[in-house]
Amino acid sequence: MKSEYCRVRISATTQDEANKISKTLVEKKLVAGTMIYSGNCHYWWDSEVVEKVYWNIGAFSLMKNKDRIIEEVRKLHSDKCPIVAFNEIDGNDNFLEWIEDSVE
Repeated sequence: MKSEYCRVRISATTQDEANKISKTLVEKKLVAGTMIYSGNCHYWWDSEVVEKVYWNIGAFSLMKNKDRIIEEVRKLHSDKCPIVAFNEIDGNDNFLEWIEDSVE
């Protein structure tokens, strides 16, 4: 059975961008809550390896919000190809109820 609950991972180029995306998604009730963290990244772009510090947003939502979350991130993100990844999750009943009660 496919889960309706998901963990969303979103990249951001700066702390300010991460904060703006995070706050917007919570205010619009697209995600129940977020956690922001940073780290060094290495990736291929334009035929070369790039090293950069990225900020990452971890969030919890419902899969029904996937398209709206992607659309909102694209509006606020400065990269041509932002990471917006969704993983189905399961958890304890209180946690899942919190997600349902917190998003539209």
